[in-house]
This record gives sequence, C-alpha cells and structure tokens, in this order.
Amino acid sequence: MTEKESRNGRSKRILVADDDLDLLTALSTRLKKEGFEVITTADGYQTFTYTSNLKPDAVILDINMPCGDGFSVHQRLRNNMLLLAIPIIYLTGEKSTRVYQLAAKMNAFAVITKPFDTEELLSTVRKAVGISRDELQPFVPWGPQWAPSNN
Repeated sequence: MTEKESRNGRSKRILVADDDLDLLTALSTRLKKEGFEVITTADGYQTFTYTSNLKPDAVILDINMPCGDGFSVHQRLRNNMLLLAIPIIYLTGEKSTRVYQLAAKMNAFAVITKPFDTEELLSTVRKAVGISRDELQPFVPWGPQWAPSNN
C-alpha cells in the first residue's frame, strides 16, 4: 500500500475547492498525475455537500468563494463528528495575520498562499493524507513554515 492509497486500497481522495476554474483545473490535473483521486468544487455549498457525502482524505479549501467562504465551510465541517478529522489545507491570496489566526483557531492542517509553489502544496497534501486521523496534529501558526510567502 502506497502513501497515496487508503487502507481499503483506493487512491487517497482529495477535494479541491476554488472558484478560480483555471486554478481548479491545473490543481486537479497535477494531483491526478501524482496518483490522487480528485473531486473539484467551485463554491462553499458544493464543498460542504461533497465533503459530507464523499468524505475525502483531505480538503484544499479556498477562503474566498461564493456560497460560503472557506472559514464558514470549515466550521460546518467541524460541527459534524464524522468529518471532524479531515485535514483542511487553506489556499488563499490573503496574506493577513487574521487568516493565520483564524486558521489556527479552526485547527487547519496548513495555510498556503497564492501564488504558491506546486511542490510545496503537493508535499503538504502528502503529509496531510499520510497522517492517520487518530494522529492528526492541529495547525500551529508560528515558525517560518507558516509565515506568509512572498511568491
């Protein structure tokens, strides 16, 4: 069993939520090339619905989306015990301290700012799905790895 497979032998399922359709297509293509099963959504409502029904192994979540921003979607997911342990990776163009504080409060797995390094994102996804749900550690918003990137 590889790191990209779940215990049941299927590829790890990643849900990518972003209203930028070009970015959504590019991320989906790259993640599929890496061997992940990918589900895409373009708004908060779809993201919550698909996550609830399909229970992905990780969610890459844009903060600014229509029909429910990333934080409100994340809060709704956290209110469901069956979805509580799904790692959330925020993807955002915002570089404010507020984003990092809210992400920490929500126990996000990571925050990656746009524009981003694809290899950094892939590495973060691999880490998120490689940790068992029982061992999932909360997001800690300090240290150089969590500082807003200037890319």
